[in-house]
Amino acid sequence: MNPLVPVGNYDVTIGVQGNNQILEPLRVVMKVRGEKPQWTVDPTLYEHQMNYIGQVRIGGILIENSESMVAAFIGDECRGVASPERVRGATYVTMTVYGNGDTDAGKPVSFRIWDASAGIAYTDVNINAFNGSPVDNTFRLNAVRGSFDQPVIWTKGDNVEQNLKLTTNWNWVSLGVRPADQRPAAVFPLLTPWNVFIKDKTSAMIFSNGNSWMPEDARIQAATMYKVKITPAVEGQQLPEQVPVTGEQLKLSETPVTLTLGWNWIGYTPLTTMTVGEALAAANPQVGDCVKSQHGIAFYSQYGWEGSLKALESGHGYMYNSTADKEKSFVYPDATGTRRAAARRTLLNAESQSESQKTRLFAPTVGNYPDNMSMVIALKDGEQSVDTCEVAAYIGGECRGATRANGGLYYLIIAGEGSGQSLELRTCIDGETVVIDNTQTYISDVNIGTPWNPYVIDLSEMRTGISTIAADDADNDSDWWTLQGFKIGRKPTQPGVYIHHGKKVTIKRVK
Repeated sequence: MNPLVPVGNYDVTIGVQGNNQILEPLRVVMKVRGEKPQWTVDPTLYEHQMNYIGQVRIGGILIENSESMVAAFIGDECRGVASPERVRGATYVTMTVYGNGDTDAGKPVSFRIWDASAGIAYTDVNINAFNGSPVDNTFRLNAVRGSFDQPVIWTKGDNVEQNLKLTTNWNWVSLGVRPADQRPAAVFPLLTPWNVFIKDKTSAMIFSNGNSWMPEDARIQAATMYKVKITPAVEGQQLPEQVPVTGEQLKLSETPVTLTLGWNWIGYTPLTTMTVGEALAAANPQVGDCVKSQHGIAFYSQYGWEGSLKALESGHGYMYNSTADKEKSFVYPDATGTRRAAARRTLLNAESQSESQKTRLFAPTVGNYPDNMSMVIALKDGEQSVDTCEVAAYIGGECRGATRANGGLYYLIIAGEGSGQSLELRTCIDGETVVIDNTQTYISDVNIGTPWNPYVIDLSEMRTGISTIAADDADNDSDWWTLQGFKIGRKPTQPGVYIHHGKKVTIKRVK
């Protein structure tokens, strides 16, 4: 399944054409879930317990999804987790909360809700009795609050938990929640022990030396794109799988994104994935506009958005190059109305963004640098297009980016910083890595080529001894290979350049 499908339940019918050329309907039912919070408790660490019997209601609707969760906390420690279950024909949550009598008795218990169907974790959770009256919300040994006849009711507030997936070195980050306390130590407590450097478009503003954050008046803003560098402060440190940030969920209709001529750093504020076209529909894009991430880029053409960047994802930051000479603004759409259409489009796209970018022959060091430049490349062998290669960019012997063909073109993101470094483009032919272009230099945020006017590299100018045979020539042995060194094992039927008995051969279609 494509990982870019937004969270939700889908029942989609698509058309499948078989060998008999008859279009037949195929029903696809799928369930997509987001990153589940890491709420766990070890009961063996505690001597006592208490219990809750209740129901979860969000927007007045009873939550029945058995993959959803309610978690209880004392302070910052998770002390209980439970999911909805069917009892007496309805759905209830029966939860055990653990504690130690000498230290936990009388302490307040707080709750969080994970709505699996929406992929959202609510942290500002209210609990009331079935009749609406307040509930004693403190830890009491052996107490039972609620029953199946009169359950307690959990309801969400405005605060949610956004889980960021960060890696060491550079990350492009933005928040879709507004923390109540915007000091870096409060927003990113798990990152304080690391060496962290955070900058926005205009300044290098915040850093941690592994113990504290500076400057003291620094603040982290929601809906802002940051470039964040994270490195270990001590040997052996391991980043957590999730870095949670808690705050009020932003109202998308009240959080406009402003675009000016040239490159803009934009935060992506929705908490769900959207295709590029859906997310930027209200931006009124013009032909020539482009949006890029650390790993992909998309261009707006007369046919819509095309390129290697297929979707915008929660927690990530992006750069948008506007060609409009006037300032404009837009808001991201509410995702709920677009999920069914998104699912259908994504199902029809057989290759996901992550798979289309994954290379087998080159291993780029993308996260080592804060910036990038981009190229849209077309490989040719004379008049023939070549879309079976991998193309990589090297600076000083280091691989800074690599890609496979996407729609016949190579959308290459090249990581770096500054400008003026010599750039080599390489590919693999006959099992050997060869330089196919060394005429360009690295310049951050420069783009070379577009989908409608790509940067063309003719491989035939770098090769000799290419013979040509017709597609119906009688040579049926198995010594046939791709230019990347993969054995086909039979004579190819598609036009292109191949290796046959150690020589390059062009297969042409017979008219």
